Amino acid sequence: MALFFIILAAVVSGALVSGISDYAAATIIILSLIVVVTTFIDINIGLVAILLSMLLSPELEVGSAAGRSVIIRAEDLLLILVSLTWLMKMAFVKQLPLIRSSQLNAPIGIYVAILSFSTLRGMIVGDVMPLKGMFYVFKIVEYFILYFIVLNHTTSEKQVKLFLTVLIVTAVIVGIFGNTHIGKVDRISAPFEGSGEPNTLGGYLLFILAILGGLIFHYRERRLLFALVFIFLVPTFVFTLSRASYMGFLPALAAFVFLSKDKRVINAILMVFLCSVLLVAFGPKTVRDRVVDTFKPEPQQKLKQVGTLRLGPSPAARVESWNTVLTKFFPKKPLLGYGTTGIFFLDSQYILVLAETGILGLIAFLWIFLRIWVAAIKTYNTVETPLNKGITLGYLSGLVGLMVQAIGTNTFIIIRIAEPFWFFTAIVMKLTDIETGKAQMEDIMRDSKR
Repeated sequence: MALFFIILAAVVSGALVSGISDYAAATIIILSLIVVVTTFIDINIGLVAILLSMLLSPELEVGSAAGRSVIIRAEDLLLILVSLTWLMKMAFVKQLPLIRSSQLNAPIGIYVAILSFSTLRGMIVGDVMPLKGMFYVFKIVEYFILYFIVLNHTTSEKQVKLFLTVLIVTAVIVGIFGNTHIGKVDRISAPFEGSGEPNTLGGYLLFILAILGGLIFHYRERRLLFALVFIFLVPTFVFTLSRASYMGFLPALAAFVFLSKDKRVINAILMVFLCSVLLVAFGPKTVRDRVVDTFKPEPQQKLKQVGTLRLGPSPAARVESWNTVLTKFFPKKPLLGYGTTGIFFLDSQYILVLAETGILGLIAFLWIFLRIWVAAIKTYNTVETPLNKGITLGYLSGLVGLMVQAIGTNTFIIIRIAEPFWFFTAIVMKLTDIETGKAQMEDIMRDSKR
């Protein structure tokens, strides 16, 4: 029970440090107790709570320093509680494995080791503020913890359907919020987003739309429903005005064409592509202007074009910051970088990883995604049920879209994109075992040993 009291102490301490009122602190403690008890009884409850909170939770800024604010959301606390409860359950039920074997274990372990070492070194030499660096390292490790929890506990098609349903219901709620705010705000952001970050919502919806697309083409049983949800979410996606997300959308479509051998898919993708072109050409002025402004430099900006490509002020500022890192900072610490938060904020996942963890960290980071791609392709070619085929096709297309989006934003450290991504990465990794019944058989064998 010692871990149980550690959980409570952590929750109380967090409430006090954040300056939350006594009433709010008491409410958080009571809700935390409920989460701990119910999750201990059934881990699915905790995982469903995390899925619901991914886009529907408030945020609390508990600190700020040059570069990045320290922001805690409800899903952060939920994930901590679920993780600690999971560890507590592992201690009670010793037959349960702490970490299941998967193709991602080695690259994740190596990347976390490099990330931790580079940040620790950054703290020692003064590049990294200790508390801030530790906070962001933990946030990244958080996603991998979620991956292993879902990997450990997803053993049946019933669970997959439950998690998929909750994901889609959450997306519909976000769509209702987004569609009702079109025309009322300049750009649509997620609910409870504070100052607002449309790229976050754009990346989230890019991934959800890809999942829905895969289900539409493979899962005939609910095809009409998924198509209606897809259409319903498109306006919110469009009015995020997130150019990085737009940039990821077309490669995601291309992935559908590459992976599917069905001519109907190719025809449908061509129609979606045509609609996208027509939307830019004849759609709302705000959307047209957002796309066109990408290639309209302002007279006073320093960088106006790269090669023959003309750049607007925002893309130009990104390219300038990347150039600064590659020419001035990277050569000084090429192997392990400056540590997490050890350098100014950058709007590119790959340049940021290179700056913070060096060439070794970037290689480990890309290794993770190469392993994911290879494993997911194998799953897609192995599974036979329409549901599993649809999820995997959508996941692969979403992966391509997010990796392209990550050129212009920090996709894989943004909690509202990274959590659903890692949640469904774990599910895709388990689909083959679930379909063959291997995962359920392992559970039965464990139960017989208790």
